[in-house]
Amino acid sequence: MVLQSIKSIFALLILIGMGFYFARKKWFGKNGMDFLSKFTVEATLPFYMFYNIYRDLESRERLLFLITKVPYVFALILMCVCLAAVTAKVCRIREDRRDTFIVAAGFPNVVFIGFPVIQALWGEGITSVGAIYYIASTVLFWTLGISLLQRGEKNGKSARWAQNIKNLFCPTVVGMFLGMAAVFFRIEVPDFILKPLSMISGVTSPLALVFIGSVIRNMETSSIRIGKDIVVAVLMRFIMVPATAVVFLRLLPVTQEMREVFFMLTVMPAMAQMGIMAREYDRDYEFACTVITVTTVISMVTIPVFMYLMQTFVIFG
Repeated sequence: MVLQSIKSIFALLILIGMGFYFARKKWFGKNGMDFLSKFTVEATLPFYMFYNIYRDLESRERLLFLITKVPYVFALILMCVCLAAVTAKVCRIREDRRDTFIVAAGFPNVVFIGFPVIQALWGEGITSVGAIYYIASTVLFWTLGISLLQRGEKNGKSARWAQNIKNLFCPTVVGMFLGMAAVFFRIEVPDFILKPLSMISGVTSPLALVFIGSVIRNMETSSIRIGKDIVVAVLMRFIMVPATAVVFLRLLPVTQEMREVFFMLTVMPAMAQMGIMAREYDRDYEFACTVITVTTVISMVTIPVFMYLMQTFVIFG
């Protein structure tokens, strides 16, 4: 099982490598990277979420069972955010980037790396469990996370809560809830609709990974400054957060599989959207992008390591 998991991770690394390689081609470039991001988030992910949730959930009872676990994920993410806030104060992170640090250390990249990873490790039937984590992560990011980034805006813009609430209902979330609604109301989706949904769902994870590879390639390494704040953010993401997650998840009344999936999603690199929103609210954008890039690159090593440790020592057994 461990060997198979490591093979699955290396398959993901090959796709990331493809993105890294093709990003240098003239026909790809920044326009190709922007297209992959938009197309994945707005075109393929909504159908991916709908199709996999509709297919994975056998019954309304299974759906309701999973929904009851959402508060546990809320608590897990909130604990990571609080840990990041305490660490920022203790380690004396620069005050002008402290809130950005908290968001970067507290929120993982569920969409572009998390879903491809858990699907590779547990198979296609795991999406519904991952969706529970995605619900909590999305709600908390667009409320608590954005509040932190808005706090003390340099340009004095007023809080844009209406836009934040709108962002909660992005295409991916809509697709997820439509899939849940179809299961809850026992709506039979005809095969001629499920077939194209299945086909487009199949390209979602590869496109997301190719996009990550292109992001790594297009990051200007000259702008990366590995100072104390970056080091602390990396230690938070890959040591303190995983250790906290292990302790917390072992206490939860959930299945071993759910503990393992929640753990793997928690130890993903920093959330990609965080960099965009840091720029939107005129925070330390370069710091945010550096954390995202550095943690993404390091995660190529830590993901198989965490999977190996989790299965070898049966942490959640």
